[in-house]
Amino acid sequence: MKVSTLKKKTPKQITSSDELELKSLWHRLETKGLLQDHKADLSFRLPGKASFLLIHREEGKKSKPEINEYKIENPTDSLRIHLMSDETLNLIRFHASLYSLRPDIGAIASFQPHWSSLLKTLDHPLPLVFDEQCRQLGAPVMNLPKHIDGSVKPSSIILGGANAFLDEDNVVITSVTRDKAIYNCELIEKCSKAYLLAHSTGSPINNIPWWVRFIAKTRLLKDEKKASAAYARGEKPTGFKAY
Repeated sequence: MKVSTLKKKTPKQITSSDELELKSLWHRLETKGLLQDHKADLSFRLPGKASFLLIHREEGKKSKPEINEYKIENPTDSLRIHLMSDETLNLIRFHASLYSLRPDIGAIASFQPHWSSLLKTLDHPLPLVFDEQCRQLGAPVMNLPKHIDGSVKPSSIILGGANAFLDEDNVVITSVTRDKAIYNCELIEKCSKAYLLAHSTGSPINNIPWWVRFIAKTRLLKDEKKASAAYARGEKPTGFKAY
């Protein structure tokens, strides 16, 4: 299958506004130093189209990002899968399954930032120790369970409304809108750095009180319910504030 690069687009599949926004937010992650030279990908749900736009880059400085549009349901059925690697097919199924399982998700980022990629070295999930972490990410950062074909398994980890996960060497970030997903990418890196440095001292680290976690999670689930309703109508959710 022939896919387009950032220099060569496919007008029949990709609207200019979505492509420009995808490039802009990808560039923002790059300028923040969050992508480095590692394998990374970023996708957007396309409201009203039952599909998503995916930009992906392989490992290495010379690797160029590729961009294409895929269906959420049965994403590989219409593809020439004999011309594609298993890794690429698994990547497509991974994003598609997340959008299918979580109708509130508007964007997904999978990357290897400096600090949060070190969370895999801990013998426990990143706990809820910061206010905004509770409000935006919603749960301790745990490994995503997946099927052998790359798709995500339905589980309490993903269905509980959380927005930060581990996936082998990668960190996976989601949110209700594109901008908030990018903010969450920055947030997980700040939280990870602070926690890992504190943890390295060996001193006790207290979690956020349960009632603060409850209020924050209630508000997060309310946001996600609102986003799900908007996407079901074929609309882009609005009214969410940056933090």
